[in-house]
Amino acid sequence: MPFLKHLFVFYILSFHSLLASEYREKIQPIFDNRCIACHSCLNGPCQLNLQNYDNFARGATHKNVYDGLRIDSVAPTRPGIDAKKVVDWRKLGFYDVNQSRNLEENIFYQILGVKKLEQKDIPFKTVEESIYCIDTAEQLKLTLAQSSDLQMPYALPPLTDVERNTLGTWLANGASGPEKAEAPAVTQSQVKLWENFFNQKSEKEKLVNRYMFEHLYLAHIYFPEAPTAFFRLVRSFTQCDKEIDEIATRRANDNPHTKDFYYCLKYLDSTNVAKTHMPFEFNPKVMERMKKIFFEDKWEIPRTKTQAESYSYQSSENPFVAFHDIPVKARYQFLLDNAHFIISTFIKGPVCNGTNAVNSIQEQFYVMFIAPESDNMVRSKDFADKAQDLLVLPGVWGSDIKLKTSIELTEAIVKHREGYRKLRADETTKNFPKGYAITDLWDGKGHNPNALLTIFRHNDNAAVLKGFHGDLPKTLFFLDYALFERLVYNLVVNFDVYGNVSHQMLTRVYMDLIRMEAEEMFLSFLPPETRIPLRKSWYKGLLTEAKMKYLFPYVDGHRPTQMKYKSAQNAKKEFVEQVLFSYMKPEVTGVLDTLNVRSYSIPDKAPNKAALNASDKVLRDLASNKAVGVNRYPNFFPENSYIVVIHEKAAPEIYTIIKNREHENVSWILAESLRLAPKEDTLTILRGYYSYYPNQFFVVNDKTLVDFKNKALKVKTKEDYKKFTTEFAVSRVSDQFWPTFDLINATMKKEETIEFGYLDLSRYLME
Repeated sequence: MPFLKHLFVFYILSFHSLLASEYREKIQPIFDNRCIACHSCLNGPCQLNLQNYDNFARGATHKNVYDGLRIDSVAPTRPGIDAKKVVDWRKLGFYDVNQSRNLEENIFYQILGVKKLEQKDIPFKTVEESIYCIDTAEQLKLTLAQSSDLQMPYALPPLTDVERNTLGTWLANGASGPEKAEAPAVTQSQVKLWENFFNQKSEKEKLVNRYMFEHLYLAHIYFPEAPTAFFRLVRSFTQCDKEIDEIATRRANDNPHTKDFYYCLKYLDSTNVAKTHMPFEFNPKVMERMKKIFFEDKWEIPRTKTQAESYSYQSSENPFVAFHDIPVKARYQFLLDNAHFIISTFIKGPVCNGTNAVNSIQEQFYVMFIAPESDNMVRSKDFADKAQDLLVLPGVWGSDIKLKTSIELTEAIVKHREGYRKLRADETTKNFPKGYAITDLWDGKGHNPNALLTIFRHNDNAAVLKGFHGDLPKTLFFLDYALFERLVYNLVVNFDVYGNVSHQMLTRVYMDLIRMEAEEMFLSFLPPETRIPLRKSWYKGLLTEAKMKYLFPYVDGHRPTQMKYKSAQNAKKEFVEQVLFSYMKPEVTGVLDTLNVRSYSIPDKAPNKAALNASDKVLRDLASNKAVGVNRYPNFFPENSYIVVIHEKAAPEIYTIIKNREHENVSWILAESLRLAPKEDTLTILRGYYSYYPNQFFVVNDKTLVDFKNKALKVKTKEDYKKFTTEFAVSRVSDQFWPTFDLINATMKKEETIEFGYLDLSRYLME
């Protein structure tokens, strides 16, 4: 009998282990390849997130995170953070999508489509327009009896019989989840080393660690020993060698309301999606660099602040106050060293897409930085002290700003900002009476490619690239410490996607102010006589011109520049050429974009000039082509798409096609469509993966690529483009849709292992 008892226990344990392994081996791969393309992050329909089992068990809700008109803020519902158990999610309004082992009564199973869609079956509504959250089997049956539009995957080819049966068997057997995942053993020593580093007890170290946490809490941290295992830096009630009990504050700079807490590295047991994946490497060199930046120079905290004081709203939401005691030079150098990551947080951020931030920037622009030794705050503590109270940010008023006070607060923000602009102009004139020289730009110390960045906007999301990519942009962004830090806190740390309409509106207004400051700093490197005309070219329209002239007058227009130009009219072009070919080293500029650049010249002898292959040479005819006339091919392409070039005896080549929609101005929150300048639209074509929400896939082979290019050039009407896409684009209902999607994901995973995240299909064209 004891033998039979032990045999029975062994059988039960083995069966449990089989079920646990089944989820990771069979179920999550289906979710990854067919479901998280829409159901991930916060913008998944009904907040159903399928990036891991815990999120599946959490279920769905009728509540929409992205409600830009709500009068009152709502409770956060961040997966894996704001509730720890399923019962807690139910209290927050989430319902179970897996309500029965009887598949006839199971919502999750019944909503899976079985019918192959035809072109005529494609619904008119996009994913975002068709969200309908169904919480009972009866309701689902009634809905599907009236329309099959809601079957999943939405308006895409259905799962295969094998995939559907695998899910059905799993659901019928109780939908068991996996055993808790453990971080790879090879990372344990590094994890412990970094947790010790972040939990030192001196007041200086506590303040520095708080600063780094507030800038790194969105990072997917990895170690070179296991580069595809990712961690999050969190605050925990418990010590890190215990089970981590994450402190779920609304913002990263909110008071943890406990005397003792710990910074811990929490293993991320979840599939990465490209729209939120921001890897950040921790290694011994990075730690030594952090120690050097923050502790090499001697500094002290004048007095020990109480925790209540350090996290008070007057302090916490204003980084210039909260971190006043840390030398500005150290704070700024940390941002510069990691500029690509930091700026990516504005775009990918805590909200999955950057509507409030991205609505206020151009479609493509270059980003550069003032050198630390030339930064006004670094040079003068007195100036930094005078400036800090003028740099008040909307976050100090929280997430529930009353509508009736929002106008008053807007006026206060503008008043403070204008006071700072005047203060900064006077300080810059004092420090640089002859104006800025090219050496006042950060050069990455000759090796750091974070010194030059490019941002490409796609509607309400964007991509950040190291180096200058695409043709000469309309504007350039120049950031100093004050601008850089305000971007972080306005758009990331202080921003609350669950906040009310006034909070979100003031965040957008402040971003508008930051953009203008960054553009004006670039103008200060150009000849004085060109500044106002160039600024006017960025802000066209009678109402906009009046706004810029009377509300935001240019305060820094007469200071000279030490830059030398052959032609004032071509100063922007000459400036970029000087930066790329005279000032910055190849290690900083990276490979130069010969595929897209037309408006300035890349020297033949440039050591990092990209050699164009056969496909590049064909696609260059489409890239950055400033054709004359309204009806020309760039107008008809979607925001962003992928083109897959198939080769018979070589790996496929994958390019991102980005439509640069030009604007008369980006100075208003509403009516963007009325401010577009379609005559100026162009396409940028980049080898690689720079669209997280692709609108279309094109598939050609190396023999038909020339035909693709020639027919694209002839597109002049919607009918022309429809014929073009019929021949080359992959329709949502095509038998080639999932194979193409899988190919792009698989190729990206192979070529960019650390950066890889699954693409989002919620914006794919409904045609």
